[in-house]
Amino acid sequence: MPPTWIGRLAAGLVAIWAAVVLSGAGALAVWGFANPEEPDLAAFSDDLVGRPASFAYEFPGDDLLDMAYAYRTYGEFQNFPEEGWDGGRPAPMGQSRVYEQIADTPTVLADAHQHLTSAGWRTGALSQGGDNGRADVNSPSGVFWAHRDGVLLRVSGYDNQTGVTVSAYPIEPSGVLAGAVAGFVIGLILVWQGMTSMAHRVARTPRSTRRLILLLGLPALIACGVNTLDNVLSMVPDPNTASVLFAADYMYPLANQIANPLAVSVIALALTGSLSLIAGAARMSRLRPVNAAASTGEVADI
Repeated sequence: MPPTWIGRLAAGLVAIWAAVVLSGAGALAVWGFANPEEPDLAAFSDDLVGRPASFAYEFPGDDLLDMAYAYRTYGEFQNFPEEGWDGGRPAPMGQSRVYEQIADTPTVLADAHQHLTSAGWRTGALSQGGDNGRADVNSPSGVFWAHRDGVLLRVSGYDNQTGVTVSAYPIEPSGVLAGAVAGFVIGLILVWQGMTSMAHRVARTPRSTRRLILLLGLPALIACGVNTLDNVLSMVPDPNTASVLFAADYMYPLANQIANPLAVSVIALALTGSLSLIAGAARMSRLRPVNAAASTGEVADI
């Protein structure tokens, strides 16, 4: 246990921040080991709709941390629970193919739903999408999900029933939450022990050195608190939407450090400076004479 309340506060803030970040590392390790493959169903999608796609776009899948940081900005998953699907959840990596100028979108969606069901896909209900069917960027005019062989299809209409989008995703890997929990626990234990040891070393330094360490560490402690809060709030689903917590979200705390390295830079600089001050104080202590006789060069009586 750190010897002072300031030491306990500092150790707790740093340990919690590191544990949250390392939870992202644990989630990344499990996801990388599972290595879900991005489905390529271009020809199948075109056959399903009955025409070539107008254009296609891909979700960031090559860089897992980039995917974990940016996937929500695409708006594809904001109304997931309202879209009539209770099967496996998608990993936000894959391709969406967009078909413009569809004359009768409801008929295309109904035919696609029937075709997939007949072909052995597990299909969800063909619903009006999220937000009570209102047409906006996150509310398709009609939507359904389908699953087979580890692949999830999302087929939706948009733009006042004049277009269709077919998106293909792998099922998110299992065990990502367990990896995040393991990373959190390991990080909390190791960093708490390390910070406790450091706090005891700080307590043995001169008062002037302790003041310098406190002054140096204050911005880092603020960065730990603010960054931890940002990580947690960014993972929590937006209460104003029907979005849910996906496995990719567990990698966000680590992805956030890569995308926005300010906090981790401040913390690393403060830690380096503090350790340098501790090491300098230890060297001065070893060089300090043991008694007055030694300081004057006299031989002490034995």
